Amino acid sequence: MFPIYVINLQDHQERLELFKKRNHFLLDHTQFFNGYNGKILPRRQMVLDGLITDRNTYNARALGILKSHVELWKIAANSDHGITIMEDDVTIHKDYITSSKQILAEQKSFDLIAWGYNLDWPIRLHTAKGLPATLISYLLNLGNSNEIQLYHQIGAYGDRINQNAYLEQSITPTFVRTTMYAGLCCYTLSTQGAQKLLNHLPIDKYNLQFYGNIIATLDETGIDISMEHFYPEMDVFLSSPFLAYSDNEKSR
Repeated sequence: MFPIYVINLQDHQERLELFKKRNHFLLDHTQFFNGYNGKILPRRQMVLDGLITDRNTYNARALGILKSHVELWKIAANSDHGITIMEDDVTIHKDYITSSKQILAEQKSFDLIAWGYNLDWPIRLHTAKGLPATLISYLLNLGNSNEIQLYHQIGAYGDRINQNAYLEQSITPTFVRTTMYAGLCCYTLSTQGAQKLLNHLPIDKYNLQFYGNIIATLDETGIDISMEHFYPEMDVFLSSPFLAYSDNEKSR
């Protein structure tokens, strides 16, 4: 199985303990990585270090997330096969272990596999060569309709995840090529995939297409959204159904 690195801030020990409780079956395969607190990262230094350009508009929290993931990309680029990166608010399905081992054993070619993704953001799938892309959205109860409009989210009505039913069933996912999704709660990055991402540094401010010809009016708020600019040139696959999901707490 791919080595697992879990990002955790030193002042968020309660999240670390919750990760261990939720995902106890992974602990023998897991290393914990001290993430970077963006509140104490000088923006100018990140420009000088080649992580972002002067045009980049990430807030302090997003800068910390970027720095944490980039440092792990470097580890992946120097690994034998790649690594799996998790954030500390993720819940992993038990069948992740089987699927991860199978991918490594079969030596499948990929740059990135997204095991989980945000449900409040559209997903673009490419089901076969020559066919138009498919745009999907989970029907999820998000609550505040004003917030939904602010973030240009679709799929504003529906049910929440039934965690017990989801976790108790057996899941054998399929892997579908994707060029758009949000969230970095759990993904496996191959050696060559990590190098491709590092080659795209520094992170600029991009003009991303979200819904066909409609261009999103908001700036990219984090590295997970900016990475969509790179995916068309990469072999990125999404697990369907997903084997990981997060609380997706934007305020933390």
